[in-house]
Amino acid sequence: AFLCSNGAFCTWAAASSSFSCVGGTGTVNEATSSSSAGPPASVCPEGTLHEGHWDCANGAFCEEVDGAWVCEGGGSACVVHGGHTHGDCSDQCNGVDLGEYDLDLHVVALFMVLVSSLIGVLLPLLCSKALHGTVFSAIFFGAKHFGTGVIISTAFVHLLYHAFIMFGNTCLGELAFEPAAAAIAMGAYLVFGIDFCVMRWLKTRGKSCASTLNEDEDEKRTTDLGHCHGPSRLVHTDYASPQAHADVTILEAGIIFHSIMIGVSLGASGGSQWVPLFIAVVFHQMFEGLALGSRIGQLVWTDGRGWKRWVMAGTFGLITPIGVAIGIGVHSAYNPNSGAALLSIGVLDSISAGILIYAGLVEMLAHDFMHGELSHARAPKVVAAFFFLLAGSLCMSVLGKWA
Repeated sequence: AFLCSNGAFCTWAAASSSFSCVGGTGTVNEATSSSSAGPPASVCPEGTLHEGHWDCANGAFCEEVDGAWVCEGGGSACVVHGGHTHGDCSDQCNGVDLGEYDLDLHVVALFMVLVSSLIGVLLPLLCSKALHGTVFSAIFFGAKHFGTGVIISTAFVHLLYHAFIMFGNTCLGELAFEPAAAAIAMGAYLVFGIDFCVMRWLKTRGKSCASTLNEDEDEKRTTDLGHCHGPSRLVHTDYASPQAHADVTILEAGIIFHSIMIGVSLGASGGSQWVPLFIAVVFHQMFEGLALGSRIGQLVWTDGRGWKRWVMAGTFGLITPIGVAIGIGVHSAYNPNSGAALLSIGVLDSISAGILIYAGLVEMLAHDFMHGELSHARAPKVVAAFFFLLAGSLCMSVLGKWA
């Protein structure tokens, strides 16, 4: 038998494989602990470790206190994590206690997120101006493939997963179509359609231009936007082409859609879990900035339009801090369990996931490995590319524990 911290007296019933508790002030179950193995399966079936606590298949929330496992069972636990909630929060739909709020610390966080975002996105661009030759090529090569891993991991681990959480929240009610997050993410078809139409337009334009050029001029294949492009380089290697610019613009749009909501969540939330969330967001923005900056750095601008690269970088750098500022402004009224918050975050995360899945797997991964220089590169270079790719995915996936 166990005497619980809430005053309940609990005994184990072997017949029903459950604890029977009498008295006390709440639904708390305690059992002897083995911290390495987690809570007993009888109390927490199919438990998974998450942010220092265990989420159980039966909806219980377990953590170790003074050598004993304390479980709030039966799905009654509502856990605030990363600016949103996990578990059954049906009794907190009108408001969630986000913990103590430190305004000064949040203002500092706004500027630190701004700095980390700008460092990430500007580093590849500045290196392209300051470094040349082998050194720059090696740095840019690593940043480029590390960024691909970051984008793919962001799409699956951060966005699509959290979209399912938003739409599965009990405060939103039962959806008529439960796989809504995945269905919205398939809006990537629209992105593909735009990409395809741009490619077709460029190919048609290239053919019409080619008919007016002799063979020597056709071999020259200038990359100026006002001239014709050779057909073999039209899609994948001409970084001055409208399609290359459109691909990077689509990538940035997918990042921006969810970055604003990350900022709002960080600015509005507080409590003991806020500092880990803040640290995770700082690294999140730096990694995403590195991914985007390495792709912007590849683009070629003509006719004095190089200033656009700085506009794209600045837009990414500012969007999350703007979200933080909005979160700070509305923190007293912000409710992550409101229908408006759940729907807006769920929809934006789903859209962003679809865009980044397409951009990451097709325009970045397949382009670089199957249609770019890696398709005929030497083995050591391919291995290095895979290393940076997996490193980017690993780093971003680890951050999914906190944000």
